[in-house]
Amino acid sequence: DNFKHEEVDLVFLDKSKSFLEQHVKSTPDKPFFLYHAMQAVHLPSFAADRFKGKTNAGPHGDFIFEMDYIVGELLKTLDRLGLADNTLVMFASDNGPEVPTVLHMRSTHQHDGARPWRGVKRDQWEGGHRTPFIVRWPGKVKANTTTDQLMSLTAVMATCAEIIGTDFPDDAAEDSYSMLGVLLGT
Repeated sequence: DNFKHEEVDLVFLDKSKSFLEQHVKSTPDKPFFLYHAMQAVHLPSFAADRFKGKTNAGPHGDFIFEMDYIVGELLKTLDRLGLADNTLVMFASDNGPEVPTVLHMRSTHQHDGARPWRGVKRDQWEGGHRTPFIVRWPGKVKANTTTDQLMSLTAVMATCAEIIGTDFPDDAAEDSYSMLGVLLGT
């Protein structure tokens, strides 16, 4: 009964910030893993009240604006707590944009979330599967660099395992491969 679609991403944000603050207080010298998943920008487009009407791109544009705010707040928290220089941040999506939002955003706001690819979520075209993978890792990944290397989110597990110098069993993550060399530009 207390689940409010419009506010859940801000609840997740508060919980993640609290986790980071508690980590610094209780175990500042230990590594941490934080997986922050957002409902934004999945349908339906339910931006929190304070983000409604903040863009000229309708409800979905407001939802994207809220997502940007949340990511910014997480990055600011890492900076404020002195964690940013030694923290790998990965930003990714598991699929391309939803059909109704693409059609609406294209026609009303001249925005195409799948551009330059054809397709949307749940189809076979590249626009349904090619999504950005953005990394911030100061001192390791040079800022403002790009690569044309394709990867899958399945690569995250093997990449993280290589970073911390551990192996996983042969029957785990069999489709994962490390992308550390790509991240480091080697």
